[in-house]
Amino acid sequence: MPWTQGKAAVKGGEGMGETILTVRGLKTYLYAKDGMVPAVDGLDLQLERGETLCIVGESGCGKSTAALSIMGLIPASEGRIEQCEIIFKGRNLANLSREEMRGIRGREISMIFQEPMTSLNPVLTIGRQVSEVFMAHRGLNRNEAMKETIQMLSLVGIPEPERRVREYPHQLSGGMRQRVMIAMALSCRPDVLIADEPTSALDVTVQAQILQLIKELKDRLGTAVILITHDLGVVAEAAQRVLVMYAGRAVEYCDVNGLFDNPRHPYTRGLLASVPGHRNHGQRLDVMDGSAPNLRDLPGGCRFYPRCRYARGMCRTSEPEFVDIGEGHLCACHLI
Repeated sequence: MPWTQGKAAVKGGEGMGETILTVRGLKTYLYAKDGMVPAVDGLDLQLERGETLCIVGESGCGKSTAALSIMGLIPASEGRIEQCEIIFKGRNLANLSREEMRGIRGREISMIFQEPMTSLNPVLTIGRQVSEVFMAHRGLNRNEAMKETIQMLSLVGIPEPERRVREYPHQLSGGMRQRVMIAMALSCRPDVLIADEPTSALDVTVQAQILQLIKELKDRLGTAVILITHDLGVVAEAAQRVLVMYAGRAVEYCDVNGLFDNPRHPYTRGLLASVPGHRNHGQRLDVMDGSAPNLRDLPGGCRFYPRCRYARGMCRTSEPEFVDIGEGHLCACHLI
């Protein structure tokens, strides 16, 4: 697994198969009133067929922007992508036209967006919205597409799909709407599924059902999954490997056991220490001082040093490299 950030060069985890997606040096700048904001600043990642990679971090760290960049969904009026390679099945998506990307998006790479109520069209029936995917990418006529839609809604566990196809988004529960979004994303059996906070608006029971559904469909279809979340419980449940982001950059990468058993970056340790389950009853939770930096005014050196209780002089002046510290565990910290 070749990573280009820093000096690191690592291989995929044991049991991983074919590499299906490689991102090198992704830089995404968003337009703001007072200039450009580096929302993603030099991100590398690699995804193997059939695995789940979780990207975790606080709100605003660049997780969703990275996903939208891979999908080619950053509007030209809002930002631009620079200096990157997005290699999918041997093709660099960064060099494709918008028309070429439309042929890949939805058919070979699909995305479940964060909030299904705002992602689904409120004035179109569920059947109309899902069937459009079959018509656009598989060339089916309306009747054929509706039959496939009913089968797909049944596959994702929606009861009475023949009735649901005639209903509108507001008539469905949050969990049902999220299942519809999953059905749309998986309609063309994509090679890669990007799920952006797919359970954030759901209660814990429905959350567990959705995560289990994604896992079952991934295992059945062989789809690779990038799961974006800030919930470490979701990471523990779903991931094989984990990428931790902070202020637009990766700070730690490892398999899921390494994240929970041997976190190395102070930011990762802070995230884990803030989870209630990691403390005895009555013990106060650890709190990271301060807040994430303003991307318009980033600190020099390590971006985490203003909040790091272990920071030293070099942390204020020199950006740490993202290096392999053993067995494919990568970390960007001067103190490692």
